[in-house]
Amino acid sequence: MNVDYDQIAKAYDHHRRAGGPYMETLCGLLKRCPGRRVLELGAGTGNSTEALLEAVPCTLTALELSPGMLEQAKRKRIPARWVRGSATALPFANQAFHFVYATYMLHFIHDLDLLMHECWRVLEEGCAAFTTAPTSFIENHPLNRYFPSFAQTDLARFQSIERVKEAFCSAGFTQICHEQKHKAPDPIDAAYVRKVEGKFLSTFNLLPSGEFERGLKELRADVESGKCRGMHVIWETVTIWGYKHA
Repeated sequence: MNVDYDQIAKAYDHHRRAGGPYMETLCGLLKRCPGRRVLELGAGTGNSTEALLEAVPCTLTALELSPGMLEQAKRKRIPARWVRGSATALPFANQAFHFVYATYMLHFIHDLDLLMHECWRVLEEGCAAFTTAPTSFIENHPLNRYFPSFAQTDLARFQSIERVKEAFCSAGFTQICHEQKHKAPDPIDAAYVRKVEGKFLSTFNLLPSGEFERGLKELRADVESGKCRGMHVIWETVTIWGYKHA
């Protein structure tokens, strides 16, 4: 089963916000690049696009495959060039950018080696960086108690840090590193239930029939009864990057 982002674009954007614990890492990498021509892959509705532009002035091209997501992003009037296209067949010339990045899109890519070779091709000199979810975060997520297929679904999609590094290496990147970050704890409360109701994670659209409704009902009941008092979600991310030198 695939997620139809054209259908969920508006609700998805409503429950997602700009930035995250990974922004400090991405901005630091961009600042060390020799230029400011930037390409974002899988830009979605522009949340990370907006956050990066606010933090580091640059010339940014945002690539997104879903027309629905692109439409939602363009409504924000973010000062970026918006292009529809595939990350594994980039519609750009060789050596067009100094920094290529993406947040939470690697799990949609079936051929990581092809993706990294495309990133290498469009980089003049600089860095490619990808933010994703570490497997430990998926395995220990508190929502696993309400949605039995939650971890299984995402572990089948999200690649390990080691696999991503292998793909970087196969494309010719050097100085390959990673950094994990986490956000301050968010309580599992009524506000969090509303985010789950809005399916703020694409994972919810991939659960077996009926599992989301059952889990949501149980989660809502536990929050209302006070059983979730003191429970938190600590958002953990990992950013993996490599360099291309002239």
